[in-house]
Amino acid sequence: MGFTITTIILLTGARSLFTLDLARRFHEEGHTVYAAETSHFHVCRFSNAISKHFIIPSPRFQSERFLNALVKIAEDEHVDMLIPSFEEIFCLSRGIHRFPKSCKVFCSSYSTLDNLHNKWYFNQKLEQMGFLAPKSILINSQEELDTMPLKPPYILKPCYSRAAQRILKIASGPPPKLHIDPRNPLVAQEWLHGKKYCSYSISHQGKLTSHVTYPVDCSLDGNACLNFEAISHDPILLWVKDFVQKEMFTGQIAFDFIEVEGKGLYSIECNPRGTSGIHLYKKNDHLPDAFLNPDQELMFPKNGSAKQILWGMTLYGWRSAQTAKEFFHYLKKFLSVPDVIFSFKDLKPFLFQPILFCIYTFKSLKLKARLPTMFTFDIDWNGQALTDLDQIPCDEST
Repeated sequence: MGFTITTIILLTGARSLFTLDLARRFHEEGHTVYAAETSHFHVCRFSNAISKHFIIPSPRFQSERFLNALVKIAEDEHVDMLIPSFEEIFCLSRGIHRFPKSCKVFCSSYSTLDNLHNKWYFNQKLEQMGFLAPKSILINSQEELDTMPLKPPYILKPCYSRAAQRILKIASGPPPKLHIDPRNPLVAQEWLHGKKYCSYSISHQGKLTSHVTYPVDCSLDGNACLNFEAISHDPILLWVKDFVQKEMFTGQIAFDFIEVEGKGLYSIECNPRGTSGIHLYKKNDHLPDAFLNPDQELMFPKNGSAKQILWGMTLYGWRSAQTAKEFFHYLKKFLSVPDVIFSFKDLKPFLFQPILFCIYTFKSLKLKARLPTMFTFDIDWNGQALTDLDQIPCDEST
């Protein structure tokens, strides 16, 4: 049985595919779902799971207006719960106190979120809490990079980044010559070899109400997953339970893991927000209960539940196949696993993908950036204070 109280849910980050699935799960349970985005055109715009759409300013470039707009929506529409999906959560968390008490903003404090989002702070937190942590060094300048004691192979990544963007693997030789932004320094981290996994969980004040683990299979550059399958992995479940309890975390939280043979389980990254793990929940799993009921017993999607990002598998998934066996594995997944967008009961998001692709391509060319960078450009959060706004205007006309 689901949690039967009907509520009004406001979702931000409606451009994300996992937000579409989240909207569908709430709609199936009879809840009213609204969506807020910085653009007219996004995948949730065409979904019949969404009752109302709101266009809001950019949290990255117009933070104060972004907060004001969401507070007004929450007041005018009598919103019961606001669930941020992507990095707009960092701006939103700094204004939780401004929302009416009748509207629960489902996230932790800004300081908590920032310490998990920042890859250096997260690594240090793991060590302080007694978890295994990959050896890491904070790099603020080229001189520090040139003289650091960490030897190849290692990786370099900004403290603030997302979706495995801007990660460099240094396999051999001297350190590269890089522009290092002092506001967003680099983390040099030992290269760990092992099995890769991702987790996605929902927590209320340190108590898990839902959890799923899935292995990294077909992926973009070996990092960003393109297909997903729910599995049981007790060490990861126990690790996540322990971490969120120690952190007293509230909200959605996801981790990337590497299981190193003979050494143990390492978490290499934390995303304190929604991720693709949402795709693995179906109607009968009653996912909304995990958000709405803090006393909900821990729930899981069914083992073997699987989804794929069809366009991603088409463009990139086959590239990770290095052997004929791996290619046939990719082909089997491609031909048998359901797409995350396609639904007979909600066809428009699938059918309008070509239009969205053209719009995104135009924006990418206009911004002179790759599609993944363009896609999150106006909601990226790189540790800025609310008043520290980049001098790049946000285009709210599309």
